[in-house]
Amino acid sequence: VVIENTLQSPDGLAIDWVTRKLYWTDSGTHRIEVANLNGDMRTVLIWENLGKPRDIVVDPITGFMYWTDWGDYPKIERSGMDGSQRKVVIDRNITWPNCLAIDQERKKLYWTDAKTRTIEMSDYDGHNRQVLISLDLPHPFGLALYGDSIYWTDWTEHTIQSANKVTGKDRKIILQGREILLDVHVFHRQRLTVNSECKVNNGGCSHLCLMAPSSKGYSCKCPTGILLQKDQKTCSKGMNNFLIVAQRTDVRKVSLDVPYTADVVLRINNINNIIALDVDTQGEKIYWSDTGREKIQRSNLDGSRVENVITKGLGSVDFLAVDSTGRKLYWTDDQRKCIEVSELDGTSRKVLVWSNLDSPRAIALHYEPG
Repeated sequence: VVIENTLQSPDGLAIDWVTRKLYWTDSGTHRIEVANLNGDMRTVLIWENLGKPRDIVVDPITGFMYWTDWGDYPKIERSGMDGSQRKVVIDRNITWPNCLAIDQERKKLYWTDAKTRTIEMSDYDGHNRQVLISLDLPHPFGLALYGDSIYWTDWTEHTIQSANKVTGKDRKIILQGREILLDVHVFHRQRLTVNSECKVNNGGCSHLCLMAPSSKGYSCKCPTGILLQKDQKTCSKGMNNFLIVAQRTDVRKVSLDVPYTADVVLRINNINNIIALDVDTQGEKIYWSDTGREKIQRSNLDGSRVENVITKGLGSVDFLAVDSTGRKLYWTDDQRKCIEVSELDGTSRKVLVWSNLDSPRAIALHYEPG
């Protein structure tokens, strides 16, 4: 598994074979993201004014990427592969733009439109637009180019077809199936060789080095939620300001340092049902109660080094609070109807309140009066 967290409806995928990056669109989160091919160093590139982004293609030669959007305002857009220089390419006479393909030699952009039932093409900037094929296209979807031919799938006819990429003629059925055929790509070993500064010492970037249409040809990016420092090459060690959220079976961080909103799932295994959590700001630890496992546990802020704090004598710990100054941990137990306290490592445990409690839940600490 490459990516499995915080995905809703990932529609389009593209691989930058030069810097070994994976790009994808998600019509559920309304974002375009990128990561290394193994899924690490993930970050958000485009997050504003996206309806239902679908397909995405990248062109490392020019440093641009293109994507379709079949939302309320259907269009084809492009930006640098680093998210810079965003621009609308096509936004007129387009309804259900599905898949894209680029002809790097002729500098042409191709797309399918399932509503107008056409395959069209234009220059990279949207100029010189023309309809390539408009007959007998019930529902064109996937699209690919190789040599002098264009290949596409059709939902309704369950076919893969081909035609001449310049004239639209010499049309052939390559495959006739019984099931709906979706995306299509061509595998070949004749990828164009592209020089990139990212190939040399990662461009000097501490984390992500992405191709870009700038004069430099690349830019440095940081993993989700982390700021790039003033040298434009080095990422901060982590999130400086963030929300920490329990979502029953995982713990997530939402950065307050960056202009976009994206959560990062911490790599904590064997979580059953987290109800409450708090942060030790001094010790830089996260504490949580897992009612499914009847434990209170803690970890570092990045989710590493998970430790058991309390493992016995717990009922239903619905809330807890960390005293970072006094180095104490407080929690309520709804099932045992009490409020308890211990050292942050779980030692010196003591029941503070046990009488006249019906269903204790929330607990907060007020430092000034103690």
